[in-house]
Amino acid sequence: MKVLNRRASTGLRGRVAVYVAGGSALLAFCGALAVLSVERGRGGNIATIGDALWWAATTMTTVGYGDRYPTTGQGRLVAVALMLSGIALLGVVTATFATWLVQHVAAAEQEQTDSLQEQLDDMRAQLDEVLRRLPAPVE
Repeated sequence: MKVLNRRASTGLRGRVAVYVAGGSALLAFCGALAVLSVERGRGGNIATIGDALWWAATTMTTVGYGDRYPTTGQGRLVAVALMLSGIALLGVVTATFATWLVQHVAAAEQEQTDSLQEQLDDMRAQLDEVLRRLPAPVE
């Protein structure tokens, strides 16, 4: 994480991406451990760490294949917590991407506005030159 953070620390979006990725991995792992702890040995279908990690990944990504699912009340509470947290992290990713996109569109529009302003200034200078060369009106 430290190496990735140093490389991505040049911008806020880079740091957010590193933190979201790290947070997502940590959340999935903790969710998998929690559900495995309450489901193992209770007749459910999440019996190994592999099953639990698969369940956490499909739950957080909202894919939810249904092949692995908690059957105990505690396991379902873990599932709800993981679902809400996964949706929140997805919201952060979406918001970060939207911010990046809006900034790029705004920068392109500003560049176009600057170019048009420069052209307008040139045209004003040319018009001033033309008006200066015209003879003064006779009264």
